[in-house]
Amino acid sequence: MIIRKTLREQVVEILRHKILSGEIKPGERIIEAKVAEELKVSRGPLREALRQIEEEGLVVYEAQKGCVVKTMTYEEMQETYLIQSTLEKLAVQMCGGEISKEQDEEMQKLVLSMEKAANQKNLYDVIKFDEQFHECIVKTAHSEKLHRIWKILEGGNTAAYYTMDTKTLVPFDVVHINHQRILDLFHKGTVEDICKEIELHYMVVPHVLYENQKKKGERN
Repeated sequence: MIIRKTLREQVVEILRHKILSGEIKPGERIIEAKVAEELKVSRGPLREALRQIEEEGLVVYEAQKGCVVKTMTYEEMQETYLIQSTLEKLAVQMCGGEISKEQDEEMQKLVLSMEKAANQKNLYDVIKFDEQFHECIVKTAHSEKLHRIWKILEGGNTAAYYTMDTKTLVPFDVVHINHQRILDLFHKGTVEDICKEIELHYMVVPHVLYENQKKKGERN
């Protein structure tokens, strides 16, 4: 099936990639005129794209600076992940911990893709497959409303990974293993087991960031 992306969706994808690749850095201002000229688009779809990634938590508007790439604090990350994990646990409870053969195969494929991307230190793809995996969990509930709420917070995951520093803190060696553990529990665990693993899974990233910030504070 051919899926045609709107101009706004294409611009959003490009901006996300620029942020994750480090081409646009945390705290750096996104100059609309410059980006519009570079992408050969009008200000309309560009502003729509900026509004979307602002809602996702990737950028913020600052007085006298305009649109700036955001760095998440530990508290913001913890709050976002707590809400996301709660929504995913609700999805698991709604589906009774049962997934279809098609969902199982898709999630397994994403774990393998994540492992390959992690081995290549390809953060952009790691995050992409990570988000798709967790979206699969939400979709098990077959609730459009739940899925829509979860999608609003999806960009927080991207911002969290980027905040962590791509080279030193992102757990490339275990990221796929952590997701495989969740999938395995769909096969042999209870609803409670799956929910507990999802909660632990989401709390790892804020903890790593917190410990890193604490070490930096001790050195300063």
